[in-house]
Amino acid sequence: MDARGGPAPVGGWNGNGAPRASRSARSLLFTVVGEYLRDPGSALWTAGAVAALGRLGVEERAARQALTRTARDGWLVAERHGRRTLWRLTSRAADHFAESAESVYRARRHPTGWNGDWTVLVTSVPESRRELRHRLRTRLRWAGFGPLGQGVWISPRVGSEQAARHVLDELGLTASAVSVIGRIGGLGSEFEVVNRAWDLGGLARDYAAFAAEFSDRRERTEREPAVVFTEQTRMVHRWREFALRDPVLPADLLPARWPGHDARDLFFRRHDADHRIAAAWLGALSQGATGPAGP
Repeated sequence: MDARGGPAPVGGWNGNGAPRASRSARSLLFTVVGEYLRDPGSALWTAGAVAALGRLGVEERAARQALTRTARDGWLVAERHGRRTLWRLTSRAADHFAESAESVYRARRHPTGWNGDWTVLVTSVPESRRELRHRLRTRLRWAGFGPLGQGVWISPRVGSEQAARHVLDELGLTASAVSVIGRIGGLGSEFEVVNRAWDLGGLARDYAAFAAEFSDRRERTEREPAVVFTEQTRMVHRWREFALRDPVLPADLLPARWPGHDARDLFFRRHDADHRIAAAWLGALSQGATGPAGP
C-alpha cells in the first residue's frame, strides 16, 4: 500500500517480464490511471480498462476486482451510464498523482543544484500507531528523505524542509517534529551519510537492469500503437519504483559513472517519444469500448 492507502507504486514485473501475482493488478491499474488519467476530464470505461490491463498480463476478473477495490478505497469514482461504467480519478487521487508527479518526473528531469546543506528531520510517532508510522515513512521517502536512525531522516534536496512540513501537516505530526538545516561536521562524512540512508549499490544494479531491459526496444521504428502502450506503461511502472528509493542525490554525492544518469536519459527520451501515442491508443480504446460495465 502507498502512503495514502492505495497500492504501492512499486514493481509488478518478474524477471521474464510477466506481472507478479502479489497486488500486480491494483499496482498496474494505479500506474495506468496515474499516467493517463491525470488530465481533468479524462475517464476510462470498464471495458477499456480491462483491455488495457489485459495488455499488461492482467486477467479480466483481476482487472475488474482492481477497479472495484480501488474505487472502494476512494481513488476512483464510478459514473453509471446504463449498464456501462465510466471511471474517473477522485479529487484525492488527483492530488496524490500531482504530488507523485513531482517525484517521478519533474525532480528527475530537472534536478536542482546543491548548496551543501542537509535537512535533518527528527520525528516521534508511538510504536502503537504502526499505520501512521508506515505512512510517514513512505511519504518522506517520496519527498527525498532517507533514514539515518529511529525517527531521524535526512535529505540534501533543496526545499526538502518545505516538503517535509507538507507531509507532517497532512499527517497531523507537525507538533512532534523538529528540523535542522546545516552541513556535516567533523564526525563522519557526507559519503558515509549517503550510504547509511540509501542503498546506492542496489540502486546502481537496478538502474543498469532498467537500461538493459528497455533500451533495445527503442530501436524498433515500426510498432503498433497497442505495442507502444504496453511498452510505455511497463517502463513507467518500473520507473515509479525509483521514486521511493532514489532521492535524486546531487552529482557531488554520487559515485563516478552513476548508471542512474543513463537510465534517466533513456526513460525521458522514450517517454517523450511515446506518451502521446500510448495515451491516444488508450483514449480510442475507451471511446470505442462497449459491453457490460460492472464487475
